[in-house]
Amino acid sequence: MNTITRRGLIAGTALAMPSLALAQTSYPSRPVTIVAPVAPGSQSDIFARVLSAPLTQRLGRPVIVENRPGGGGIVGTLATVRSAPDGHTIMLHSSSGTLVAPQLRQPPPYVTPRDLVPVAVTLSGPSVIVVSSAVRANTIQDFVAELKANPGKFNLGSHGVGAFSHVAMELFMAETGTEMVHAPYNGGGPLATAFAAGDVQVVLFDILSARPLLASGQARPLAVVGERRATALPDVPLVSETVAPAVNMDYWFGVFAPAGTPAPIVERLNAEIAAIMDTPEFRARATEASMLTTAQQLPAIRARVDKEWEDWGRVIRERNIVSQ
Repeated sequence: MNTITRRGLIAGTALAMPSLALAQTSYPSRPVTIVAPVAPGSQSDIFARVLSAPLTQRLGRPVIVENRPGGGGIVGTLATVRSAPDGHTIMLHSSSGTLVAPQLRQPPPYVTPRDLVPVAVTLSGPSVIVVSSAVRANTIQDFVAELKANPGKFNLGSHGVGAFSHVAMELFMAETGTEMVHAPYNGGGPLATAFAAGDVQVVLFDILSARPLLASGQARPLAVVGERRATALPDVPLVSETVAPAVNMDYWFGVFAPAGTPAPIVERLNAEIAAIMDTPEFRARATEASMLTTAQQLPAIRARVDKEWEDWGRVIRERNIVSQ
C-alpha cells in the first residue's frame, strides 16, 4: 500500500505541474519583447537595448525592445501587467516608474508587488544634491540650517512630479524639517537648462547629468543620496551619514515580468541577465552612467521591491504628492 501511495503521489504531482516542466524545456518558444515604458533615448530605453542583444544570444530567440511611453510609464507598465505570464513579455523600467508613479494615482492602476514579478536589478546608483551660487552653504549641514532660516526661499527643481529627484527630496525635507518650493520640469534637459539659468537653485541630479554643471562651476555638490558614496565624488558625504539617516536609497533600473510567470522562467531570466551584467561590455556601459551593476538573488530583489513600495507610499501620503 505504501508503494502504491507513493506512486500515486508522484503521479499526481507530475500532473499538477505540467506548466512548470514545459516552461523549463520549451522557453522561449518565440521572440521575447522587452517593454520600455518611455520614449526612445531615455535611460530605460537605452539599457533595454544594451540588454537585448546579448539576451538574444543567450536565449536563442530574438529579443526586441518595444517603446510604450505615456502616463509617466503607466501605459507601458500596464501593457506588461496585462500580457501573458509566459516570459515572452518583460519590462525594463526605473524604480520611480514602478514604485512611485502608480502610487500618485488613487486607486493605483497597478500594485507592483502584486501585479509584477521582479526578475533582476540591472543598474543601481546614487544621486547628488547640487546647489547654485544663490545658496551660501558649502556643506549639507549648513544647507539645512540655511533652509530652516529661510523656509520657501529656494526653488527645488525636479524631473517631474513623482520623479526620483522629486520624491527623494520630499523625504529629505520631511526628515530635516525644511521646505523648498517644488518646480517640476519635463525631463533632464529642461531641468538642467533651468538650473543653469538660475530658475531653480537646488536639484537632485544623477551623477552623469551633474558632471558638466560641476565641471563648469555652475553647480556645487553638497551631499549624495544613495546606499554608498559615489565613486566619481568620493569626498562628497552621504545625506544618510550627515543630516538624514533615512534618505539612503539608490535610483535603480529593474527587469519585471507579469505576475504568474512560472518560477523556472523567472529563475532562468535572472541567471541569464546576471551573466550579461558580469560582462566587461555591460559594466563599461554602467560605468559611463556612474551606476553599479551587481547581480542579486531573487529573494533579495523581491524584498527590496516590497520595502521600497511601502517606503515611497508613505512619503507620497505624508507629503500629499499627487499626479498632475
